[in-house]
Amino acid sequence: MKFNSIALVAVFGLSLVRPGLAQNSNLLDHPGYVDFSELSQIAGSEPSVEVSLKEPLLNLITNILKNNDETAAQFLSTLTRVNVRVFDSSRIDTQLMANTMSAIAQRLDASNWDRVVRVREGTDHVDVYFRLSDDAAMIQGIAIMVAEPDETVLVNIVGNISPDDISAIGARFDIDELSGINLNNGKAESNSGNDDDNNDDDNLNDE
Repeated sequence: MKFNSIALVAVFGLSLVRPGLAQNSNLLDHPGYVDFSELSQIAGSEPSVEVSLKEPLLNLITNILKNNDETAAQFLSTLTRVNVRVFDSSRIDTQLMANTMSAIAQRLDASNWDRVVRVREGTDHVDVYFRLSDDAAMIQGIAIMVAEPDETVLVNIVGNISPDDISAIGARFDIDELSGINLNNGKAESNSGNDDDNNDDDNLNDE
């Protein structure tokens, strides 16, 4: 998974803005926030790529973009937090990682999140979830968990996101898993053809 220049500019500019503790506390209470600390502990090493964009920095990037890319500035202004971590899978117990991802997915299933992408193909393990607002008009959170032989990727995007902006966010941050996703009648769906709820070897939704 790659990230474009906007994300890199944000990473280098992280020291420019230091949000207060109150904002972090508010983030933990946000319905679109997902705590991936358990997965980071399993990784057991520093991520090869880490993007942590907080609201003040996102506002700064939005203001910078306004004169050059109004469309990008508009949808970035709806974001509260962007967290991305990429780990080298060769250093990880991938089976433990996949099992823990499945456990987190079960918790998301029980917490009004919608799973829109699920891939179980060989050693590839991918889950993408959306947290919709009560009226299903907006997306309050995006959670992506990927465990593949070369890399393990964790993404949490928090905000008040229009469904129309999902593909744009995927393109802006080079997140392939967000391509081909849409909302129909308030239900998140994927056009990728990889969402298979009936795979017997998956314990994601065992009851």
